[in-house]
Amino acid sequence: MRQTVRFGRIMGVEVGANWSLLVLVLLVADGLASIVLPELAPGASPSVYWIAGLVCGLLIAASVLVHELAHSVVALRAGLPVQRVTLWMLGGASLLGGDPATPRTAFWIAASGPLASVGLGLGFGTLAFGLNAAGVPLLIVMSAWWLGVMNVFLALFNLLPGNPLDGGRILRAILWWRSGDPHRAEIRAAAAGRVLGLLLAGLGIAQWLGGQLAGVWLVLVGFVIVASVEAESRSAQLRVALGKTPVKAVMTAAKVTAYAAMPVDRFVADIAPRTREPAFPVLDLDGHPTGTITLRRLSRVPVGMRAATRIADVQRPLKDVPIAQPDDLLADLIDRMSSDTDELALVVVDDRLAGVVSGYDVARIVQLATLRAIDQEPSTA
Repeated sequence: MRQTVRFGRIMGVEVGANWSLLVLVLLVADGLASIVLPELAPGASPSVYWIAGLVCGLLIAASVLVHELAHSVVALRAGLPVQRVTLWMLGGASLLGGDPATPRTAFWIAASGPLASVGLGLGFGTLAFGLNAAGVPLLIVMSAWWLGVMNVFLALFNLLPGNPLDGGRILRAILWWRSGDPHRAEIRAAAAGRVLGLLLAGLGIAQWLGGQLAGVWLVLVGFVIVASVEAESRSAQLRVALGKTPVKAVMTAAKVTAYAAMPVDRFVADIAPRTREPAFPVLDLDGHPTGTITLRRLSRVPVGMRAATRIADVQRPLKDVPIAQPDDLLADLIDRMSSDTDELALVVVDDRLAGVVSGYDVARIVQLATLRAIDQEPSTA
């Protein structure tokens, strides 16, 4: 899920949100203000209900963030890098910079999120009892109670046994522990996730046909789960096909490089025409990589501004570029690259550019791996 807004870093982890998070907050606020809170705490004005609903919507978003940060904390303590946490309409996602080393580590990374949500649920529930005993207005008490219930529900829902939910990750860890093969365990957990997603979508359709608008939400969740499962299943199959193939087996030397201080017009006129490549590594004057630049990005610079605009002003900064070392697993790098053929990963050794892996290279590798996987399937004839 692509970040639309970046909030900053928490414990060194980049935290942001997709624009669809606003939809979640508004839907929660509307449901609370129009239905839930007037029933639980009657007597307030519509504006007061809306204020309480918006506060609860924001606190639910914050609760999802705590859930995701719990995954990140356990991963970091296990020595696994965390690239970013992104919140969106259906929850959150923590992007790890690799796979856990053991099934035990994988289990606790997955379980930490639901445990954090249960802790929040108990905390909000305890707060509701305390506020009630202190004579605080019923609307505030019921808002805290609702937040407690929803956090427990979030934990229980995430424990459903199917990828990409936490329960699916836990199932994968158990299957990995039993079989010793993490990638085949992921394929089996993905199959469970596919069934779960279809069941949720079917239940949602039944509710919708029965006049319950909330069924649309279940349909959406079900289809998102199925789509995520398909992507993860392909990734797992690719990992099986690639095995221990290192990045250096497919990286190539950069044919053309851009320099950060170079004006855009000079690069467009003198450098880019020398090659058919759509993307280029960018180096500073000392030869250290600073990012990447694509013809697509360059085309967005108005012609009249190209002489005064440096490559550094429009490059994709290094922190957003997939980076690997020659001996890293190729499958790990592919997981961090997008499907865009303009994508360019940099292979860096001692802060020097050692080579590149292009989106075209990745597409070709994936196609070859898929063909090999098909060839290895048993015949049904």
